Amino acid sequence: MESIRSGLKCSTIEAVFATIHMVLTQGIFLTNYVIDQGASNLLCCVVESLPFLTQFGYFLSPILVRRLQARKPVTAVFSILHRISWLALIGLMYVEWPPAIRHALMVFVLFGANVCAVIAANAWFSWMTDLVPTTIRGSYYGLRNTYLGLTSLVALFVGSQLLTQFRSNGMAPLGYTICFGVAIASAAFAAWMLLRQYEPKMMPLPRISARQLIAPLKTKPALRKFIMFYSFWQYSLGVASALFGVHMVRVLHMSPAEMGYQALLASMTALTASRLWGRALDRVGDRAVLITSGTLVALHVWVWIPSHPGFVWPVWIASVLGGIGWSGFNMAVFSWPQRLCGQSERQYAYGLLGFFSGPSFVLGSMTGGLITTFLPQVFFQIGSFEVLHYHATFALSSLGRLAAIILVAHWSLTFDRSTRSIAECLRDTVGAIADEFPWETPRRWLERWGWTPGISQPLGAGKVRGNTGERNRPESECPQAQKASRFRERHGQVGRSFIRVPRKRELEIDNRNHEEHHAIQHQVAS
Repeated sequence: MESIRSGLKCSTIEAVFATIHMVLTQGIFLTNYVIDQGASNLLCCVVESLPFLTQFGYFLSPILVRRLQARKPVTAVFSILHRISWLALIGLMYVEWPPAIRHALMVFVLFGANVCAVIAANAWFSWMTDLVPTTIRGSYYGLRNTYLGLTSLVALFVGSQLLTQFRSNGMAPLGYTICFGVAIASAAFAAWMLLRQYEPKMMPLPRISARQLIAPLKTKPALRKFIMFYSFWQYSLGVASALFGVHMVRVLHMSPAEMGYQALLASMTALTASRLWGRALDRVGDRAVLITSGTLVALHVWVWIPSHPGFVWPVWIASVLGGIGWSGFNMAVFSWPQRLCGQSERQYAYGLLGFFSGPSFVLGSMTGGLITTFLPQVFFQIGSFEVLHYHATFALSSLGRLAAIILVAHWSLTFDRSTRSIAECLRDTVGAIADEFPWETPRRWLERWGWTPGISQPLGAGKVRGNTGERNRPESECPQAQKASRFRERHGQVGRSFIRVPRKRELEIDNRNHEEHHAIQHQVAS
């Protein structure tokens, strides 16, 4: 038990320093580095797609672990190789080689780094599954993720400010050297903690044939359809994924500090919204949450499009909406493969998901790169606003994501217990999220002033003053309730919210046991 306690402590410390490396070498830092090296839009898309192109490393990790009969050496060696590869990127800034050679070496180094990262991550997941006891798994990862979230926010803020200061003074190479150097030093300490971490005795890994690997695709048609949906989603996402950062740098002229603020805003919003999505997931199911969050992820792109130099506030709004949407989408996507296949097939499901969706993202990224390389930069003008080829990729990506959501909403009806339409999924999920907000305090304040928000307000019946004592009258005696009953959808007051909520019949279809919830739902406000 002492070994496990010590191993968990080492894992937490290692994760904190590994997070520093990850933040300072990815995202806005890598985007600005590639652009400052003179990369074209197509090359930026290639770099963005490399993590998805290297998903085959997922299948190399079990082979190495089986031969060594240990996960620690596989995790340690390949994580070190991944993290020290940024030494080569530092060196490329100080050599006078032709751009084509430097770009080729940059892609080669990043490709190798991502392969090492995939191999190390797969062995690490298996290691941590045996190390963390199931009885404390939730509390441990909850506390661990809190530390990592705070670390990433601090590292992102400090690093982006530092890089902006050096770039504004014409010393961009020195700024990247400091950021990457701090990242490598943090990675070295993380590797030392990883080598000290206790590794439980592992069970022998069975040999997996190609037939066994693809067996879930034949025996689980729902999983096969989900992989098709996610592959199409990843293609649509890849069309514009790399180009948002490029658009911020080359069109909006945003500094690394401003890009850091944008990333911080999205991260903090996602952290806040994750709890609300989790509660909604328990109440309305992962299908409704996936459709609702996916719709928000698809549509928030249109908020970004009107931004132009000197008018960047749509970027901040899109960051908030994106943070909210992505936190729910990632939660629902992670839970679906677990439900669509059995326990014995679950270990292959995520590998198959990455194996097929990874190339789809690469293909989408190449599509976006080709559009912004060979099409004219300015399509036409609307007044002083220029419609660019970047906007074409944003629109194409949004429409593709929306089409993927419509498809998954249609075919999931064949195996999901819920019969909700897309509109009903949106309504029920929003209602479940709204019930988590503390509406009681503003409601009591309004009642004190003689105005009670209730059923009459959505129906346009005007303000009802001073009739709070009649709230529990029978429906037959309440004119407003009789008026509401003529509508197909019942408007009610559920918990602490004042919005339309799921009907009781739908919640019974979902097998939700919320007797108290229904009792409050059928109270009619005066």
